[in-house]
Amino acid sequence: MGRSYDINEMSYQLGERVTEALGVEGTGVSVADKAGNLKFVAATSEPIVVIEEIQERIQEGPCVSAFRNQKPVVVGNIDDVDEWPAYKETATRLGLGAVVGLPLSYDGIRLGALNIYATEPREWTDDDLDILTVFADMATAYLVRGSQLAESRELANQLQSALDSRVLIEQAKGVLANEYGTTVDDAFDRLRRHSQNHNTKLIDVCRAVVEQGMKIPG
Repeated sequence: MGRSYDINEMSYQLGERVTEALGVEGTGVSVADKAGNLKFVAATSEPIVVIEEIQERIQEGPCVSAFRNQKPVVVGNIDDVDEWPAYKETATRLGLGAVVGLPLSYDGIRLGALNIYATEPREWTDDDLDILTVFADMATAYLVRGSQLAESRELANQLQSALDSRVLIEQAKGVLANEYGTTVDDAFDRLRRHSQNHNTKLIDVCRAVVEQGMKIPG
């Protein structure tokens, strides 16, 4: 058996690579829970966390539509969208101008979706979408542990574990932001740097911060 991926850690790494490759504001990765609802497990910045939380709560938006219909949802200007009013209002308030939602699936199993956000309206080109498709395929590979798809029951357990880990990561960000008087984005950077510098899983660092009061100065 190969080593299983840490879904949250890999999702954050993927999001950073997408952001750098296309010069966008950020990305969010969502997975389906056991009830078939879409919930986000990773978001690259606080505005993306907020918009993904809204989408998760109301189960409406480009990510949800891409997941349900198993087709990409390409929005060049969020202001022009007539559907998803609550999502649209939040996105506009956060200064997000364009979005692409891509479904993640493997061998007929719907796993989740990948969302990519730009701050300004953007004409997503064929090249952009080709690049994003590659990243969506990578995200799918992470979710199924590379090329080896787990049995459906085990996969569902892994996705649920990723959702639980998301909560712990958000808690750790809040603890550090409050302790050091920083933004949550800065707090998350501290967590990631500590994880990378000490070759420790991100979720283990977050658990130490939340449950053991570990200090991570800037």
